Amino acid sequence: MLKPRTGLLIVGHGTRSERGLAEFREVVELVARWSPGVAVEGCFLELAHPTIAEGLERLVARRCERVVVLPLLLFAAGHAKEDIPAAVQAAAQSCPQLEVTLAEHLGCHERILQLSAQRYEAAASLDEEVAAQDTLWLMVGRGSRDASALAEMQRFIAGRLRLTPVGQVRVAYLAMAEPALATILPQIAELRFRRVVVQPHLLFHGDLLISLEAAVAAMAAQWPHQQWHLTPHLGVSDLLAEALWDRFLECESCGSPLGR
Repeated sequence: MLKPRTGLLIVGHGTRSERGLAEFREVVELVARWSPGVAVEGCFLELAHPTIAEGLERLVARRCERVVVLPLLLFAAGHAKEDIPAAVQAAAQSCPQLEVTLAEHLGCHERILQLSAQRYEAAASLDEEVAAQDTLWLMVGRGSRDASALAEMQRFIAGRLRLTPVGQVRVAYLAMAEPALATILPQIAELRFRRVVVQPHLLFHGDLLISLEAAVAAMAAQWPHQQWHLTPHLGVSDLLAEALWDRFLECESCGSPLGR
């Protein structure tokens, strides 16, 4: 049973992409539909409004006595471990009556694995059928300097391979980590797989996705005898909303208040 006057603050990274912001807000709305007894607000760590402080203020205005802060992030790098907790602690100083708990990031949640497999299958079915062993799957992440986040990406890929086996899987990153996308793409082309499926492990639309689309289009033009497919990013989905709601319920069951 949920405690009375509970709020859920979903924290996105933030982007300058209007499409990306709209996708984030649509996901927040989906979660709110799952939880008619909980006040749900969305906010951003940077680059967009409302801020974390503004999000907490909105929940206080909605008479919340306790708030679960949920990072809408795929992996536990600096934003999840340091930046969001610090911003929440700073903002909560002006609300001493508020009990604040921090939920876990999305990570390898089963619903995110299912959503990722769903996006892959949508792209892989576009052309003539190609056997799994003739397909190379390239998973492309944002990248991080945090070794634990990169290790979590590898665990995610291992989980995904249970759902969509392929002939070979590679990983590349768009920033801050190796191997870089620009290095991996030519290597993959030389392997001469009949089909290459490039999958952005990104939540919402933004500049990184636009650059990836251009890179894959260039490879498809250069290697016309191979099938090159770019899957949709994770984006808006009931599966994503379910994963967020599940993280909220986990935190409600066993989370401890964030220290001030």
